[in-house]
Order: sequence, then C-alpha cells, then structure tokens
Amino acid sequence: MAFEQVDLDRLGTRMKIIFVRHGKPDYRELEKRSYTGFGIDLAPLSDKGRQQAQKLSNNSLLPSAEIIISSAVTRALETASYVVCATGLPLKVEPLLHEWQVYESGTDNFEKARTMFLENKGELLPNSPIQYETATEMKSRFLECMSKYREHQTVVVVAHRMLMRQFVPNEKIDFCQVIECELEI
Repeated sequence: MAFEQVDLDRLGTRMKIIFVRHGKPDYRELEKRSYTGFGIDLAPLSDKGRQQAQKLSNNSLLPSAEIIISSAVTRALETASYVVCATGLPLKVEPLLHEWQVYESGTDNFEKARTMFLENKGELLPNSPIQYETATEMKSRFLECMSKYREHQTVVVVAHRMLMRQFVPNEKIDFCQVIECELEI
C-alpha cells in the first residue's frame, strides 16, 4: 500500500488524543460467507459490542473533545455513532485509520503476522514469510491523517488496537477502552 511519509520536521502542533478502541465485533455472518481481507471489515458490532459502546458513550472524557474522528471500518463507525449520539460532537470518517494491514488473507496468517510483528518490535524482516505493515508505516499513516485536524486541541479517535499501540504503552487494549495521550502532530 502506498502512503506519504510524514516529514517529522513538520510536526509541531500538540494535540490531545482520546483514543477509543471499537467495540467487540461479530464476524459470524461474514465468515459463514467466506469473506476475507477488507471484506471482514464489514462486520458490525456484536450485541456485547453495542453494550460496550453504549457504556463508553457516557465516559466523562469524551465531551472535552471538539470532534470525533473514526476509522471507516464498520465496527469503529458503529462505535463512533454511539459517541456522536451521546455527545453531539461532529464526526469525520477517515479511511487511513483502518486496521493494521497483513498482505496475506486468512485468520492464521493474521495471527502469525501479529506474532512476528511483536517479536520484531514492529519491523518487517527481509526474509519474512508474511508481509505486513510496519510500525513506522502505521505511525506515518496516522500522523498524515491527523495533520488535517491541527486546528483542534482535543480529538476523539475511534480506531483499532494495533494502530493505537503505536502511540500508547498499553500491551492490552480492551474493546471500548479509552486512552488519553498527547502527541506532536
């Protein structure tokens, strides 16, 4: 996937990010129909995921933001919709906030890639049997996306665990977990 590298010398606007991981999805219908790749991203929230998103929408940090920026992936958008309804904040949908990319389809390949990604500290080794997006590529894609929102001081970002992990130290990020951080954008 091609993306523009962010010139780190251009960074400089401090922004408070309220990261929200999407709620628990339900992949059953898509798996039954053998969807793969981005097709899996059409999965809605499960009943539990909807309950998580409803509970999340009452989080006292969320109204302090000026805008909600969500991944275009269904599970993130559905989660963001609960926050929008509860807060009245405007919503922007950003396709660059998508899930981490593994360039071979299949759940087994995704899990193998995740293990390799973690073992190699986000790097892709030259002889890697599975190709995936590196930590540097994810960070760059995120910063490129967020640079459009520099006029905002505080934003809610509804996204995915692997993308969030590039900016927050939490090893485990639960569904609908809220994590605050401040970044140079």
